Amino acid sequence: MRLMEPNKISTQHALLILAWIAVFVTAAFLRFEDLSVRPMHADEATGARIMAKRMEGEGGEFNPKHYHGPLLADLSMPLCLIRGESGWSELSKGSLRFVTASAGLLVVFVPMLWRRRLGDVSALAAATLLATSPLLVYYSRMFIHESILVLFGALLLGLILAFPRWGLPGVVLGLMFAAKESFAISLLAWSAAISLLLLQEHRKLSMELVMAWLRQHGKGLMLSAATAAITTLACYTHGFTHLRGALDAIKTYFVYETVSGHDKSWSYYVYLLALPMKSAGVWWYGTPVVMLAVYSYVMSWSGWVDRRQRRWIHLLAYSAIFHLIIYSLFAYKTPWLACLPWALTCWLAGMAFVNFTPLAPWLKGLLTLFLAATLWTQVKQTRIACDRLHSDARNPYAYVPTRPDIEKMEEWFDKLRSMEGPARLDRVAVVGSGYWPLPWYLRGFEQVGYWPMAPEDLETYPLILMMPDEDMLLGARLDETHVPLPRGLRDGVPLQIYLSRAVWDQWMKTP
Repeated sequence: MRLMEPNKISTQHALLILAWIAVFVTAAFLRFEDLSVRPMHADEATGARIMAKRMEGEGGEFNPKHYHGPLLADLSMPLCLIRGESGWSELSKGSLRFVTASAGLLVVFVPMLWRRRLGDVSALAAATLLATSPLLVYYSRMFIHESILVLFGALLLGLILAFPRWGLPGVVLGLMFAAKESFAISLLAWSAAISLLLLQEHRKLSMELVMAWLRQHGKGLMLSAATAAITTLACYTHGFTHLRGALDAIKTYFVYETVSGHDKSWSYYVYLLALPMKSAGVWWYGTPVVMLAVYSYVMSWSGWVDRRQRRWIHLLAYSAIFHLIIYSLFAYKTPWLACLPWALTCWLAGMAFVNFTPLAPWLKGLLTLFLAATLWTQVKQTRIACDRLHSDARNPYAYVPTRPDIEKMEEWFDKLRSMEGPARLDRVAVVGSGYWPLPWYLRGFEQVGYWPMAPEDLETYPLILMMPDEDMLLGARLDETHVPLPRGLRDGVPLQIYLSRAVWDQWMKTP
């Protein structure tokens, strides 16, 4: 029997390694397949323009009123430069989205770091739920800050328990701050969660208890605070070369201006994540994940888990709940704001498999079947969300998506510019507001002007793109000089293109 034991262990390890490889392949496929197909979102194009200004030495410093932290650009610029993309006109969607997709992939493997404490089965279950989550996959395929925030947020929560006396948690916290100012919401949620944990374990929060906790963790807290400050300053000041960035990082909490039109009811995230909804002939729901998370929390009160595992499960549960409560209190809501609390919920759902081996066979079978069904529904939703409906407003995760037609429009502009003949498509006028991501699709033109109201010489521009607010006032002015070509920019946002008759006639004669 002793001779067989190593083989048994070896077989178990081999199966475990194969399982993790399968998770890696699945997560990578869902995040990287056809990464450049989806049209650029307005937020993606804005972030790409800011980064391009930094690359070209034209500024691009952090704007405390409108933009998020500099970390996304800091991580993306080296890759773009390696691929020979050193300016605005050279950037590609694939290069920009590679970093965020990679961050989304790394999130999947955060539970692996604590598998010895929580068990191989629970870590693997959490990883599979993170790997296939429609919300997390969809937004890791976009050049926005959220997947980076989720990565460092999940990593920080684990580091607090694993290395509380080290300065490493402070580095991760500083990177969260450098990713997005909403890290402060996470601090509030985690503070509330830890306070509730202390209250739960000691029944009463006294000054003596607080002082004892500070004596135990004080040095680690001070070291983490120092490393967090240094990391944050290094990012916001571009390596301590732009010192005003340090002031702007704090200033943003007093002057930041949200964009109008995103106000929603307090229950928005409940409907988005937990309750089934049918749209575009597809049922969208994260209900099974919520059910596993609830089971995990309820199960933690039994004798199946030890005190350390129970503490971790409760920290995950309270952190996810407080995150969602705080975000729900704000009228401003978007789907990607729910990415971090949902990642914590997926991890909590995986904790339903803590101490899985000693369970009764019928319960193990039931949990395994339920997890398999959950993964199947998640993969199905993810494939539809990121493929057939990637830019469809009926997709609950596709928030104010850009119309796919704009990709064909860019190709057509390239053909117009390459025409031989007297009529030249050398200048472009964009009139109106809310035109992003048009600058991304016009970056091949050398002369592009943007005006909130039409310039006096509007008729002289061979190509004019008019937003609906101005088209109603100026459309008739171009009847004699231009051919109108109606298009759509976003759902419910028409775009009127006016092409000079000379260029149009030349195009019509092109073979």
